[in-house]
Amino acid sequence: MKHILALIVAVLFCSQLPAQENTVSGSSYFQAVEEYKLKNYSKSVELLKSLLEQGKATYESYALLAYNYEKLNDYENAYNFIQEARKRKPEDENLAANLLGILAKFQKWKALIELCEKFIPTYPNNAEMRYFYALALAEKGAGKTALSQIEKAKANHPNDVRFLELEGKIYYSLKSYEKADVSLRWAASINDSSSGIWNNLALVQEALYRQNLKLGKKKDAVSYLEEAKQCIQKALQLKEDDPTILENEKRIKALPSA
Repeated sequence: MKHILALIVAVLFCSQLPAQENTVSGSSYFQAVEEYKLKNYSKSVELLKSLLEQGKATYESYALLAYNYEKLNDYENAYNFIQEARKRKPEDENLAANLLGILAKFQKWKALIELCEKFIPTYPNNAEMRYFYALALAEKGAGKTALSQIEKAKANHPNDVRFLELEGKIYYSLKSYEKADVSLRWAASINDSSSGIWNNLALVQEALYRQNLKLGKKKDAVSYLEEAKQCIQKALQLKEDDPTILENEKRIKALPSA
């Protein structure tokens, strides 16, 4: 979608992983955890691979390797190691969700959809899984199906900003601007410090301005244009050097009043 800010996909690393049974390997593992937290991903990988070579690694070590490689933008290793972790603990819900997160990060939408359809019946209330499923469906052009998944998720997570923001993006792509407006206003009321939400809300107001101008509703068009300018300014205040927001601000600012 031109000019709209993409949703950021992040794999959430759980720092409360179970302790290693062996004292020596446990010490190395927790050192690797600390290196990960310090963003020393290559050093963390080095420590974890040492555990593997010693035959002391457990599923936590494989999972942490996956998270490190995800940060290093190495899809193949991230995917392979999260799968190794899951082999050792196949029923772990967090590992399953993080596998989906890795697929989403690297835009493996087809594989993501297939796994979501396998996992969600087992974990129907898992918000992360439902979000990744809706995101993948939207990216593959199945916006209406994605919206149905969002509705199911909102039944249990009505104020989850991720679903509201994604819902707004989908409605925008479907040119249902009034519905996009409702979703993004709701998202902004929950999280008013997101430059992405304010940017996207500005684009919705811009679209409503153009729509009403075309219909001859000049008064409404002027109102939407003013809101678009206010929203894009809020986005700029939060992230003043973002090139997409700057481009949108320049275009919206140049729009003539009806």
